[in-house]
Amino acid sequence: MPIHMKKVILSLILAVTAMAAAFAQAPANPVAWRSNVKMQSATKGTVTFTAIVSEGWHLYGMQMPKGGPKPTTFSFAGSQGVKFAGVPVPSAKPVKKHDKMFDADVTYWEGRVKFTVDFEITDPAKAALAASVTYMGCNDQTCSPPKTHKFTLRIPAAK
Repeated sequence: MPIHMKKVILSLILAVTAMAAAFAQAPANPVAWRSNVKMQSATKGTVTFTAIVSEGWHLYGMQMPKGGPKPTTFSFAGSQGVKFAGVPVPSAKPVKKHDKMFDADVTYWEGRVKFTVDFEITDPAKAALAASVTYMGCNDQTCSPPKTHKFTLRIPAAK
């Protein structure tokens, strides 16, 4: 086998090995989610969703430019007998930065961020909370595919 061909094969083997090592270090899910429901009265409450983002990763903001990454969005489809006061509000302002992968200015959070939304029970007999979040976790080299996390929410008795 000619030396040139050996160099090409060796280069390919090294490249594949480096890529495999990079992917092996990526967490299966770079964002973990928790939720909490707290009642302020018999009919008014707050849902808090907490995102715990793995070190070196970030969670994209709630509004993204066209052609950019998938924004973080919440859905309350399946909820009954409750009325939500808008969309969940983040506990911190996201970082705004130019993302080379998407060639766009994007917003994101790192570390831990909480999203809260108030709700009112409109029909106590049917009151049920259902929620999900669709999001993307990325680092400087790669992104996890968009994921949807469904929350199991229980309305506690008011104190």
